[in-house]
Amino acid sequence: MRIGNSSDIDKNQATPLGRISAVSDWLGGGDPGMSDVARLRALHQLMRAAEDCDADALLDVDYSEEFLPRTENPASLPLKRVRAAAVAVKLKSA
Repeated sequence: MRIGNSSDIDKNQATPLGRISAVSDWLGGGDPGMSDVARLRALHQLMRAAEDCDADALLDVDYSEEFLPRTENPASLPLKRVRAAAVAVKLKSA
């Protein structure tokens, strides 16, 4: 699975399949190191989703954080997860 930017791939050699997204598990929001773990988990899930739609590459991956509102989880630590989104493409040479 290739991961890159739109400028990395010749537009004539790639067919866009659509924008896909995936999320990590909910993790403790207080530990700064957990953001990297959550990003990697979200990217792994995104790669699985891309394989499911027979994509060869992911372009322009971006990440956003989602937080569980305290009203839904008042007795525990803050929780967050990371959403990864990208354009899945099929390469003509692959």
